[in-house]
Order: sequence, then C-alpha cells, then structure tokens
Amino acid sequence: MVALQVGVLVAAYIAYKVIRSFIETRRFKAFAEQHGCENPLDLSEPWHNSFGRIRRIMNLKKTGEDILDDIIAEDFRGAATIQRKGFEGSLITSTVEPANLQAFLATQFEDFETGRLRYLQLSPILGKSIFTSDGAFWAHSRALFRPQFSRDNINDLDATDKAAHALITAIGSGVAAGWTRDVDLSPMFFNFTLDTASDFLFGESAESQAAMMAAQKEGERSPGAIQSAGAQAGTQQFRHDFEIVGEQLISRIRLFSMYWLADSISFRRAVARVKRFTEHYVQAAVNTAQTGKVEGKKETLLARLAAETQDRSELRNQTLAILFAGRDTTASLLGWAFLRLALHPEVFEKLRSVILKDFASDEPITFAKLKDCRYLRHFLNEVLRLHPTVPINGRTAIKDTTLPVGGGPDQKSPIAIRKGQAIGFSVYIMHRRKDLWGEDALEFKPERWEERIPAWQFLPFLGGPRVCIGQTFALIEASYLIVRMLRRYDGMEPVDEAVMLRMRKGLGLTMWPRDGVNVRLHEASG
Repeated sequence: MVALQVGVLVAAYIAYKVIRSFIETRRFKAFAEQHGCENPLDLSEPWHNSFGRIRRIMNLKKTGEDILDDIIAEDFRGAATIQRKGFEGSLITSTVEPANLQAFLATQFEDFETGRLRYLQLSPILGKSIFTSDGAFWAHSRALFRPQFSRDNINDLDATDKAAHALITAIGSGVAAGWTRDVDLSPMFFNFTLDTASDFLFGESAESQAAMMAAQKEGERSPGAIQSAGAQAGTQQFRHDFEIVGEQLISRIRLFSMYWLADSISFRRAVARVKRFTEHYVQAAVNTAQTGKVEGKKETLLARLAAETQDRSELRNQTLAILFAGRDTTASLLGWAFLRLALHPEVFEKLRSVILKDFASDEPITFAKLKDCRYLRHFLNEVLRLHPTVPINGRTAIKDTTLPVGGGPDQKSPIAIRKGQAIGFSVYIMHRRKDLWGEDALEFKPERWEERIPAWQFLPFLGGPRVCIGQTFALIEASYLIVRMLRRYDGMEPVDEAVMLRMRKGLGLTMWPRDGVNVRLHEASG
C-alpha cells in the first residue's frame, strides 16, 4: 500500500512537471511572438557530442589549442549571436554584438544579473563580495567603494613610484654595451601590481618584488639579511598561491554548472593561506575603527571600509575581490603592453619620443599629465582592444526579456531570452571583428584611436552600472610605469621573437602572455 502511494505521488509529480513545462513553453513562445523575436543561429549538438567539447576545453594544455581563437571564435564565424544547448539541457545564448552588450549591461540592466552560478564558481576565495553579488548587496558594495574610487587623485603616486623603482632595480643595470641581461618582465609586473594594490588596500606594500630578488640571491645574503628574507618568504608564497587560485577559478568558470569538478587539496590550501594573509590587516582595520587610533599610518581603503562595516568576513571578501582585480588586471595589461612594444619598435620609438617631450626627467610625473598624454592613452586603448584583460564574461536573465538583434536569417530581429537563461559574451572576439574595426582589425595600430570609436564596440572595462570601478586606478598605474620605463630605456627587443609572435594566452580571472615577456632592454645614456 505504501509503495502504491509513493508510486502515485511520483507519477503525479512527473505529470505536474510535464504540464508546467508545456504551459511555460507556450507562454514563452507567445511572449517571443508578441515582441517579434526570432531565434539566433543554433549550434546545438547531440548531448554526447557536448562532452567532446568539454574534453577539448579541459585538455587545452595538452593539445595546444587556444580557447578563444580556436574554440570560442569558431562559434561566431557564421553569426555575431548564437545559441547552444549544453549537455545537461540548458540553453546558452552567446553574443559579440555591441547592441546586445549595451542592452544587458546598460539599457536593460535590471533584466539581468551576474547570477548565482558566478557566486558558486568564485565563492571559495571571493565569498560574497562586489564581484559575486547582485541586487541590494551589490548596490551596498558599490556604495562602499565608490567614494574612494571616485576621487580624481585615486592613486598614491609615491607608492607607485616606489614599486616602479623596485621593478627597475630588479631588472638590473646594463651588462653589455648598455643592454640588460635577458629578463622576463611578466612576473615583475605581477609583483609590481601586488605591491601597489596591497599598499592601496592595507597601507603596507607586500614587498613581493624585493622578496623575489632576495630569493634569486639566496647564496649572496649576509647573515644579517636572513631574518628579513625569512619574513619575505610569506609574500613569495602569497604570489604562488594567487596563481594556484586563479588557475583553478578559471577551470570552475569553464565548467559552468559542473564547476565543483574543479577542486583539489592544493587549491583549498592555497585559498586558506590567501585568506589568512588578509586576516591580520582586517583585524587591524577593525581595531582602528573601534578605537579611532590610526597609529601613524596613512588611511587605507580597508580602513575606510571598516568604518562602514566591521563584519570580518565581508571585509576579507571585499578586500580579496579588489586585491585580485587590482593585481591581475593591471599586470596583464602591462604584460601585453610591453610585449607589443618589443614587437613594434616603431611604436616604442614614437611613444618614447612623446614621453620625453611630455615628461621631463627633472619634473614629477603627475596624475594630470598622465591623463593628458594622448598617444599614451591611444597606445593603451589599442593594447586593451586586442588583449582585453577579461576576455570572457556572462550574465543571467532574471525575467523573460529580449535582446535587440541577432535573430532570424538576417540576424536583425530581436531574440527572446527566457528567465534563468545564461548569456555569454566575449569582448575579445568583438574587439577583433573586421566588420566593426576594418580589414586591419588584427593589426596593432594605436593611430586608429585618432578617430572616434563607437562606445559600445570597445568595452575593456565593460559599461553601464557595473562598469569597472577601478579602471582609472589601473590606467594611471600602468601609465606611470610605462613612463618610468621608457625614460630609463631607449631600446627593447625580444629574446625570442618567434615565441613572442605566437602570443599564447594564459587565462585565469584575467588574460596574460602565457610565455612571459622575455626581453632585453637598452639603458638610455645621460
């Protein structure tokens, strides 16, 4: 009797689900017809073929394929907006159409959110923070950060100068006819941005550049330096943990709803160590907020956050969110910038000429001068166009809604988007579309920025209410280091041009030059 009752309940539940699905499908079909919507190009495959795509993505290191140029770009060869059914049955719409990005990032912002899936993918390290939340908590987070990031002189240029000096010291002096030893600038850029970001957040630099130099000179230390180097070892571990966490997070993002497969003991231990690294600073900020005593240190972003909330978990999560963004995005931008300067000596010469004219060696590098240097700005825009630091992103519809274009044979009709449906987009692909940028879209040409570029086809920092809050900080920081470097060096060349020309990508939360930036630099005379 009990078995019969259970069977009836199961059958009733199945019938309920079938009927509800039928009603919802008819309702959504009516919604689409009412708004004149048509379907985009459908690239769905049988479910068992979808596993092949996942294997292809997870085996990129073995096959040497590029997820952007070889897999994602492949989807958009027939249309700028497509749809694909996942192996578990969910429908994902992907687009590289400026009008659609403008819709879900700005004009129809209230119809979309980053979604719970992003929170689940990133929560092991970022928890509930500005990058993993929506609605009221996101608005609260944005309000916490806005006053600091809205200041004109947001960057502490003294701290930036100190970090720039440490990087140039790490490069070393010329060893042969003014040329430096062969150096990989990429890890130095990550140290530079970790040091500036930690100073901005905590009021103390992590001194990771110095730690790396100390590690390289292990056999040269005097006994009196051993204690200092031992203290620095923690920051070396911190940098290594950052890399482990970043690589694992991108695996979780690539796996969509099966993010939980990307897990490991080393990942969990790295997460725990990174969180412990911030605990000291969080506790100090809370103590300052409670006592009102700053103890002689400058006011920091974390201290200002602690004045608004003393929830240690929130402070840690928000701090790590900004630390990850502040370190990785700017370091990635600098990596691609110097890779391009090494490959394009004519751009190097022109940019250096402009810098020497606008930034005299005996005058300070100011915030205003950095913002006013047009060719430097054009150069960075072109770097960000071809190498956006966050190349892949997504949103989720929170109601039945539409996107303005991409449907039908001519791809000009609106598209109906169902509540809960995922939207993927790639500014990397959009920034390289020849129909938007011309036949020379794949060429590196800072001069193209002398002409006006339509706003929504260039989105390195996204747009709308969730536009990157730290874009000014990142651009000023990168600009400052470029000015310092090009005043110091009058030449740069790749160690292995063939390797550099491959421009292989490392992908974590950001995109950076996978093979590093291996160059030699020539010191300017005088």
